Amino acid sequence: MSRRPMMSFKQGSKVWVWDSMWLPAVVIHRASMGRILVRAEHGLTFTSTMANLLPRDPACQSVRPPSLRQGVQQNESLALRR
Repeated sequence: MSRRPMMSFKQGSKVWVWDSMWLPAVVIHRASMGRILVRAEHGLTFTSTMANLLPRDPACQSVRPPSLRQGVQQNESLALRR
């Protein structure tokens, strides 16, 4: 089982965040206990773990979310696969 390397995101970074589906969001700041505060484009602000974030390319015109193959890690294993 391979694990993704731990990423870090700067304040203002555009990301995809997993919350039952991939949502486009922006990093607000780091929160406690390895969590990050993000604001989804629809306006809701919430915390997320680093495992539930993927970088979003702002130069790319596509608004297509990541595939499920990239998955979300829960309990150090891939939770979603097609």
